Amino acid sequence: MPCPARPAFRARALGLLPLLLALIPQAVLAAPPANPSRTAAAAPAATDWRTPAEQSDYTRTPRYAETFAYFERLAAASPQVRIFEFGKSPQGRALKAVVLSSEGVGTPQDAHATGKPVVLVQAAIHPGENEGKDVLMALARDLTVSGRHAGLLEHAVLLLVPIFNVDGHERFGPYHRINQNGPEAMGWRATAQNLNLNRDYTKLDAPEMQAWMRLWTAWRPDLLVDMHNTNGADYQYAMTWAYETAANIEPVLAEWQRRAFDGRMKPALAAQGWPITFYVSLKDSTDIRAGLVEGASGPRFSVGYAAAANRPGLLLETHMLKDFRTRVAVNEAVMLELLRMLGEEGKALRAANAAADARRFAEGEPVPLAFGLSDRVEQREFLGVADRRVESEISGGLWVQYDPETPITLSLPVQAEVTVTASAPAPAAWVLPPQWQTVVERLRLHGLAMWPLPQATEVMAARYRIEEVEWAPRPFEGRHAITRLRHRLETDTEPVPAGSWVIPADQPLARLAALLLEPDSPDSFLRWGFFDAIFEEKEYAEPRVMERMAREMLAADPDLRAAFEARLREDAAFAASPRERLRFFYQRTPYFDREFSRYPVLRLDAAGLRQLRAAAPPRRAETAASGLWRGGRLRRRALGVALPQLLQLALEDRRLPGQ
Repeated sequence: MPCPARPAFRARALGLLPLLLALIPQAVLAAPPANPSRTAAAAPAATDWRTPAEQSDYTRTPRYAETFAYFERLAAASPQVRIFEFGKSPQGRALKAVVLSSEGVGTPQDAHATGKPVVLVQAAIHPGENEGKDVLMALARDLTVSGRHAGLLEHAVLLLVPIFNVDGHERFGPYHRINQNGPEAMGWRATAQNLNLNRDYTKLDAPEMQAWMRLWTAWRPDLLVDMHNTNGADYQYAMTWAYETAANIEPVLAEWQRRAFDGRMKPALAAQGWPITFYVSLKDSTDIRAGLVEGASGPRFSVGYAAAANRPGLLLETHMLKDFRTRVAVNEAVMLELLRMLGEEGKALRAANAAADARRFAEGEPVPLAFGLSDRVEQREFLGVADRRVESEISGGLWVQYDPETPITLSLPVQAEVTVTASAPAPAAWVLPPQWQTVVERLRLHGLAMWPLPQATEVMAARYRIEEVEWAPRPFEGRHAITRLRHRLETDTEPVPAGSWVIPADQPLARLAALLLEPDSPDSFLRWGFFDAIFEEKEYAEPRVMERMAREMLAADPDLRAAFEARLREDAAFAASPRERLRFFYQRTPYFDREFSRYPVLRLDAAGLRQLRAAAPPRRAETAASGLWRGGRLRRRALGVALPQLLQLALEDRRLPGQ
């Protein structure tokens, strides 16, 4: 029963007001408005539930408005379908999610309260790869109004994002996927800002991805399914897939995925005539017989991000050379088999997620940050097609020609043993100064547990000094990323300004925190360029000043003279550069900027974290946030009352506009 608003509770609610106001965007996502079909006049009866793809005999895929008009019809006809908006695109289109459940739930709290796994299924992150959207339309119908597969909805709550990249979807045309076999027109791969959303999960530059992250953190799904269409070689498989099993994911989740996907789904799909293999990545694009590679996904990618956030993820890649009808059919078969599998493995999935969230990195334990492949290979059977390579007088290279009418079975060498190429010892906490506001905002979007220091203090901490750095010469995803750096850790007493953010490693998302904050992570904010200003010198020394000062320094310090003369002998470029020779001395004066090339994020050990807590304990409102989360998802009740009621009480007392 709802808890009445007693005076003592009201006081506690008001004490939490800063936290509650910060959670309002998530609360909006958690409690979508009633469907228009529930509140407006009843829609006319509709008897034709065929999707636009079905109506066209799989020659066309619907536009944005037609797609969601279909889902609105479903919602008007079935209480098991709920639709809500979770953001806006740069061009102003609504980002929409569809909830399918046998109970008709509409909030993450109610969804998780069913005891069923919550599965986020997204399509059209690359809208030219359209068939995921089309199958979600048919799946929503067959799980609800048609009743064809209604029993399978007992196994999960589905949170569907039929069109993730809505602006790219509406850049519609027939010439967007040169390698793809239908439909007659489709959307465009990138967003209106020319960003690839499937490279943006960590840096969160795209407004669409920021909205998705709010959805993700509010709903905290148990499983992510990301629907794509692949490029590359020709072969017999209509579907390939990928999921993470290396050191980039908790072992308990890797084991669940092996058992669920390869152990249960793969043989069941093969029995239906849909053989599945791992995502096909050629070692040599001109010769499939050279073998395949299977690496670990970084967190900039969808399933790599899910792994970093302690959730399984399944990447589905239909084969672009199969016709549109076949690609829809295999997607439908996979989704139905996924639901059947969850009927057997759903409880184990939730238990695995809880175990992953409960696991902590011990201080000093290596956190894997980057991955490669060993030289080890294994032979695997592969269902290919006949091919030949011919010299091309056009390109001057090899022209690969496939014959899909001649299926063959190959034995291919596969490199699949993932190695860790970079790691960092887990600290007790990281500290981010308040002036790096963009990074603070992105960390909050990621849902990391963190609290601000109410007053300035000092703490013994470690900081990275960047000694060498290089940037990519060309932009990638709108940024010139750091491609190489060399650093060393320095430990000293560091000033910590008021408002600095403490990110403890004692939290479910510690792996993600390390991937975002440790310099050796290819997807760290440092590598993506969020801290590039630290590499700029803002003061300088006039040569005439340093000429005099250098002579004084050499006369006073024989060791310095020896070091300078050794550098002249050993480094020809240094010896030939008047600027660098004078800079050698400037860097050793008290005038040189000691913050130059020093990464501003502090690393604390346990003693440092205790020192920080003692000097500047966290405010009650921020620490109370941890009590709203249990087992990696938002608790339905906090302080004995449902969260929406808690928000309502606080907002009523403040009499905010519109309330």
